Amino acid sequence: MNPNFSHPPITKTRTICGYCGVGCSLDLLVRDNRIIGVQPAMDGPANEGALCVKGQFAYDYVHHPERLTHPLVRGADGQLHQATWDEALDRAAAGFTQVAAKHGRHAVYGVASGRTPTEADYLMQKFIRVGFGSHYIDNCSRA
Repeated sequence: MNPNFSHPPITKTRTICGYCGVGCSLDLLVRDNRIIGVQPAMDGPANEGALCVKGQFAYDYVHHPERLTHPLVRGADGQLHQATWDEALDRAAAGFTQVAAKHGRHAVYGVASGRTPTEADYLMQKFIRVGFGSHYIDNCSRA
């Protein structure tokens, strides 16, 4: 190993895990603006130094080259095109209302993400139950 070669420094940033609503504290290990590892926070009140397998090892999606960085909507040509958030949300809202009007309230089904906090999952179930009068809601939090 070359003694004159030095790696850029690793910084440690305290944050909260994004996989569920437990609120586990963790430290992101970052070098050159890229996550290179995750460590459980030993003083985390929710996790006391422990992390599930997702929280500790499933961070590669952050820098994945195919990760979406802006909203996309399907155009008349059938292809996905970059859009503003307002355009994308308006398109999604129109799609929900069209499906419910054509096929009934139970044609709308919600799936909450395993990467969202409990509060976001609560809002998702309210959206489906109050907005469409349906109990067709689930989540993908299964390990």
